[in-house]
Amino acid sequence: MVNNPSNHSTRNQAAAIVERWLATGEFPNLMLEEVREHRAFLMELVYGIVRWKRLLDWVVARYVRRSPNPSQQAFLLVGLYQLLKMTDVVSYAAVHETVEAAKTALGVRQADFVNAILRRTLREKDVLLAELNRQPLGIRQSHPDELLERWKQHFGPAPTEALCVWNNQRADVIIRINQLKITPEAYIKTLSVLGVEDRVQPHSFPTCFTLAHGVRVADLPGYAEGHFMVIDPAAVQAVDLLYPQPGEHILDACAAPGGKTALIAERMRLKGQLVAMDLRDDRLPRLRANLERMGCGAFVKVVQGDARRLRPESFGRFDRILLDVPCSNTGVIRRKPDVRWRFSKAGLTRLGAAQRELLERAAGLVKRGGCIVYSTCSLEPEENDRLITAWLKSHPEFCLQSFRQSFPPVSGQDGAYAVLLAAK
Repeated sequence: MVNNPSNHSTRNQAAAIVERWLATGEFPNLMLEEVREHRAFLMELVYGIVRWKRLLDWVVARYVRRSPNPSQQAFLLVGLYQLLKMTDVVSYAAVHETVEAAKTALGVRQADFVNAILRRTLREKDVLLAELNRQPLGIRQSHPDELLERWKQHFGPAPTEALCVWNNQRADVIIRINQLKITPEAYIKTLSVLGVEDRVQPHSFPTCFTLAHGVRVADLPGYAEGHFMVIDPAAVQAVDLLYPQPGEHILDACAAPGGKTALIAERMRLKGQLVAMDLRDDRLPRLRANLERMGCGAFVKVVQGDARRLRPESFGRFDRILLDVPCSNTGVIRRKPDVRWRFSKAGLTRLGAAQRELLERAAGLVKRGGCIVYSTCSLEPEENDRLITAWLKSHPEFCLQSFRQSFPPVSGQDGAYAVLLAAK
C-alpha cells in the first residue's frame, strides 16, 4: 500500500514534474532521482500519470470544452489519477489535497476550476468507469494506436492486451548480488542482522532479489560497498549467452550504465582484458562510478568512442563481443512508461540503421572462432529476429548458435532479445 501524505506539498511537486514532462519530454526517472521525502507516493503519482495519460486525457476532454492551461492540466492529471487509479487514497482527501496544492501554486480562481472537474468526476465515477470500459484498447489501457496495431499484427489481439496490462503495472526493482564482493547467503544475513530483511524478497532467478516498492536503491545496505547491482533477469540472460571466461579478451561495445559490464567482469573473475565502450562522454562518469563500486573499476578499460568506427588496431581482435545496442525499449515500458509516447516508425528506422552498423563493425573485430551476442530490450521484429535473419544472409561466415527472447506477460521479466552469433 502506498503511503498517502496528509499535506499537499507532494501533490504540488508531482504537478510540477508532470507539467515539465509534458512541456519538455524529459525523462521522469531523472526528474525523480533526487527525491527523498514521500518518495513512494510521489513516484506512484508521476509514473502513474505517465502510464495512464491517454485515459486521463480522455476524461479531461469529456468534461472540458477548451484545453486547460498547462499548469491546470498537470493538477487535473494529479487529481484524476488519484480518483480513478489509486484505490488506497481516500477520494475526498485526494480532491481536497490536490485543490489545496493548486491554490498554493496557481491561485484560488484556477484552483476552483480544478476543484469543479475533480468533484464532478467523483460524483459521476461509476458512470465514467462503465463508459471507459467500452472504449477502445488504446484508451482503456493508455497506449498509442501505432504500437497496438504493430503488436496485434506480431503477437495477436489477446497477447497485445496482456502486454498492455503488464506495462501498466508498477515495475519491480530487481537486484543481483555481486559475487566479487559477497555471497547471496552472506548478504541476506547482513540484512537480517540490521533488521531490514523485509526490504528485499528472493526472486526466482538465481542470486536475484526483488526490492519492496518505494525503497531507494542507494539507501539499501551494501549499496556503497558494491554488494549488488540493479539488473533485470532478462538482461542477465544476454551475459549468459556471451559466456565470458577468465583470461579472454572481451568488448562491451555499448556499456553504460555498466550492469552487464560488471557481470561480465565477475564471470571473468577479473582475469583477462575487458574493454567497456560508450558513445556518449556524459555517460562515462556514471559507468566508471558503477564499476568502481562493484569492485572491477581497475580491471575494466573504459573508453569513450563510437563502436561503429572501432578498428582492430585499437584494441586487437576480441574473443567475445557484447552488442547491447540502442533500441526502441518497447520491452521495458513497464519500467519506463514514457517510452510508449516516444515510439515512432521514423525512430525505429533510424535505430535499425545504427544497429546494423554496429553489427557490421563487430563482425570485423571478433576473432575466428569467437562470438558476438547481439541484444536489445525491444519487442520489435525490425530490431530483433528480422534484422538478424537479413544480416546473416549476407554474412555466411557467421552462424546463429542460440537465442533468448522474453515476452513479458509470459516470462514475467522485461521484454528482451539476445542472439549468439558464432564466427566460423
